[in-house]
Amino acid sequence: MRGEAHLSNANGNHRTSRLALWGLLSATLCLLSPVATHADDLKDGRAALQAGRYDEALKFFESAAKQGQAAGRAGVGQVWLKRRQYDKALENFQTAQKMDNSLALGFYGEGEVYRRQDRCSDALAPLQKAIDLDKKFPEAQIALGDCLVKSKQYEKAVGVLSEGLKWGPKWRPRFLVALGTAEMSRDSLRDAGIYFTRAREEAPNDPEVRRALGDFYIQRGTWALAVLETQAAVDLDTTDVELRYSLAQALERVGDRNDDALEQYKWITRHDNDFAPAQLAMGDLLYRAGKARSDMQRYQEARAPLERYTQLAPNDSKGWSVLGRTLYNLKDRDAAIDAMLKAEQLGDKNKEMFSMLGKALAEKRDYARALKYFEMGEKKPQDYLVMAQLYVINGQLGQADSVYQAMLNQDSTSSSAKLALNERGKLRFRQKDYEGALALFQKRIALDPNSSEAYFYIGLCQKELKRYPEALAALKQSTVLDSTKAERFFWLGVLSDQQKAISDAEVAFRHSVALDDTSKLASKARAQLGFYRLLQKDWSGALQHLERSVALDPQYVQAWVWLGQGYQNSGNRDKAIDAYKRALALDPNQAEASKGVKVLSGGVASTKGG
Repeated sequence: MRGEAHLSNANGNHRTSRLALWGLLSATLCLLSPVATHADDLKDGRAALQAGRYDEALKFFESAAKQGQAAGRAGVGQVWLKRRQYDKALENFQTAQKMDNSLALGFYGEGEVYRRQDRCSDALAPLQKAIDLDKKFPEAQIALGDCLVKSKQYEKAVGVLSEGLKWGPKWRPRFLVALGTAEMSRDSLRDAGIYFTRAREEAPNDPEVRRALGDFYIQRGTWALAVLETQAAVDLDTTDVELRYSLAQALERVGDRNDDALEQYKWITRHDNDFAPAQLAMGDLLYRAGKARSDMQRYQEARAPLERYTQLAPNDSKGWSVLGRTLYNLKDRDAAIDAMLKAEQLGDKNKEMFSMLGKALAEKRDYARALKYFEMGEKKPQDYLVMAQLYVINGQLGQADSVYQAMLNQDSTSSSAKLALNERGKLRFRQKDYEGALALFQKRIALDPNSSEAYFYIGLCQKELKRYPEALAALKQSTVLDSTKAERFFWLGVLSDQQKAISDAEVAFRHSVALDDTSKLASKARAQLGFYRLLQKDWSGALQHLERSVALDPQYVQAWVWLGQGYQNSGNRDKAIDAYKRALALDPNQAEASKGVKVLSGGVASTKGG
């Protein structure tokens, strides 16, 4: 029993010891588990970032940041930096600094944002701070050296960059490239060539070295070499969207590789829909392709990436500007106006956009605003014509005349000049300067003997100047050159009637109503045809024309008078009286209508025949 008791005691002591051990272990695990979780999130975030899985990286870094880790918040900044969404990146890096002002990554990130935005004067202090906090921070060291070069502090830049040559085989080639860039910037081409050659020899398979060389050539505008180096970098690291973006930019500028650039942009946006620069670049490239070929399909393809870009970067005026111009070409006028006004509000001053905005507003008959934007726009020949017409609509005839004269001064023989002569002539005609208008239309005929409109206005000018044979000849020529305009035949009828060529006038008026039987001009032509039928005592034929005339224009007094005469002569007393009264309601002093009413009411003897 003692033994049992001893065994029992021993087992109890062992059990107690195990319980105590498990309790201590559990407490330790409880203390350690958050740290382990933080470490896992940061590790997984960095791995995802390296592999180009940015959404995944963002999730891990956000998780670490929410648990109080400044490195997690800086990691979020790194994701947005990779996506070139600099406002978001800067916000997260600055928040990381507030969470832990000893974290070098937070200060490096802020400086790198400024560097990429060409704000090196702002970048120098945070980059130096990052290096002070971490004496071996290669990315910060290279960025600082680059900003010193851009600030023309060459000696200091070379000193900063030379330090990195001591940091081993991984980083040495990248610092060689940076030093080559520094020497190139101060025109030391021989030294630059030596650095670049050594970098490529020491690390031919390092995508970062090839990327750095590609970026350098992009900055120098040496696009063929930029494509060569950046393509090599992409071949070595196929997952990096920034690399592919740099390649696409270089391909665009080589001259004949836009299709290859487009494929790179498509790859980027498929793999990372939040990479804003690629959305804008792809939309802009497609817009330019649509413009070059008048290709509606390209405009349609441009719309989606541009709309996505304005969601990702709503404060960038260029995105709204290109989107607005795309929408206008897609005939989505109201949305186009909204987008272009938004671009202007954000500071865009693209002249093509202003011209397009002017056209869109003119289509909506918002003439005052349309003119404002045309004046800010490209002022191409076709824009000048629209501007002049808008001046006319707004009653600014002097400005309109000046625009037409400016077009003629540029080239008096071009197609635009021919139009300017026409429009300037019409302007003179509206101002009743018939001799001035005639001279302009005659110049137009000298440039283009087949201008039917010029002959038409010559005819009208000669009519107003009471040169009727000349007017009649010009109007006949205008209908020979263009037999589709009702107005031309109408005025030919009027002049033929004045010259007592009644049969010719009747033919002309019939041509006019055959082409247009819906307007007030058609009402007058119908009335004249009805009057000719009255003269021929064809009452039925006359009534057909005159009833149509007053239906088209109920305010035309003379048509009501002739209609009354037609009814009167055909024996329809009540309708005749009604027609005469309608004429008197419009003009109480109309003598023929007054006489007709009196005759039919028994006050005056009737004379049949109208």
